[in-house]
Amino acid sequence: MPRVWSDAVTGRRVRQISPAGKGGSLGYFRNPRHLPDGTMLASIDKKLGLLEPESGDFRPITGMRGNRLKLLNDGTLLTHDGETHEFFATPLPGGTSRSLGKLLEGEKAQVIDITCDGRTVLMTECHDPHAGELAPTRKDPDLFWRYVSRPRHGEIVAFDLQTRERRTLLRAEDCCPFHLDSNPLDAGLLRFAYDKWEGHNQRVWSIRTDGSDLKPIRPQAHGELVTHEFWWPDGKHVGFTYQDRREDTQHHELPWCEYAPAKTRLGVADLSGKQVYLSDPVNHYHTHLYVSRDATLLSGSGTDGHSMVHAAKFSLKDPRVDYVPLATVHTPYVPFRGQWVNCDFDAQGRWLFYTDTIDGKLELCAVDVEL
Repeated sequence: MPRVWSDAVTGRRVRQISPAGKGGSLGYFRNPRHLPDGTMLASIDKKLGLLEPESGDFRPITGMRGNRLKLLNDGTLLTHDGETHEFFATPLPGGTSRSLGKLLEGEKAQVIDITCDGRTVLMTECHDPHAGELAPTRKDPDLFWRYVSRPRHGEIVAFDLQTRERRTLLRAEDCCPFHLDSNPLDAGLLRFAYDKWEGHNQRVWSIRTDGSDLKPIRPQAHGELVTHEFWWPDGKHVGFTYQDRREDTQHHELPWCEYAPAKTRLGVADLSGKQVYLSDPVNHYHTHLYVSRDATLLSGSGTDGHSMVHAAKFSLKDPRVDYVPLATVHTPYVPFRGQWVNCDFDAQGRWLFYTDTIDGKLELCAVDVEL
């Protein structure tokens, strides 16, 4: 049985899902996790498996080949074997893996994603030798700007597993493309971002997997800041956080979103790139916002000085978003990295799952959502 307690701040019921000391997570916040039967993909004790949200029961996936790459809406898990460079599709739960194909011999680009038809592998080839040594993981503006201005360049590469065609979709000469995320419904559409400072850069873009139709998502004026972009559940919109720093004179001393004096809002754009929703200012900066499958709930993982997981009711017709704190996050906050919370709701919107540090280990937890 999961360990259960009342949060010391909110009094809400919290369950520790992963056994003590084993570690657990839902994985990176942009990764799809929901199966049609209501179970969720999770990793516990370094094993990928299916989590039953209400009971907390966890069943490791057996017979899977390769590592998790993408979960499709029909419950098919697409995986990648980094040693053989082969890709597989496994129907869950309990299906048999079948090969989708493999990369060309000697491929050096980094595999990031695969399209929802299991056909096109999306990769980046970035030349960025100083990224690790300069990562601005402390509140030091000089270090931050040295990181942003470091020399680098990169490409987005697509590889068709059926035709064996490798093509370069885009080249960036003064930065690297990252956050590649293919559309959950349209196998020909990719969203990505550039790794510059968001306030002096057009952050979010889309492009077709044949290299056509490059367009900005929510065009930005100089000083407007868009970040933490993610696909809306309908596949027809992109969510993001927004700050207006056009009149901000502190952007050099406080380049981080979480420490900025500007108010933070939630925005939504359609696939033409046009903004169709902008919320009123929320109560503080929330790292890695996420929306429930039915788009009626938002999560927010808090930030430095606000180490809580939050939830809010949501409607595209209402600009007001009232985030309610649900549970304390004990993981130390690291600028540029956050707290590895990776929130998501179960299909019924009853539980918000998140990762927290318990007895020195990152464990998977769940808190009651009732708002």
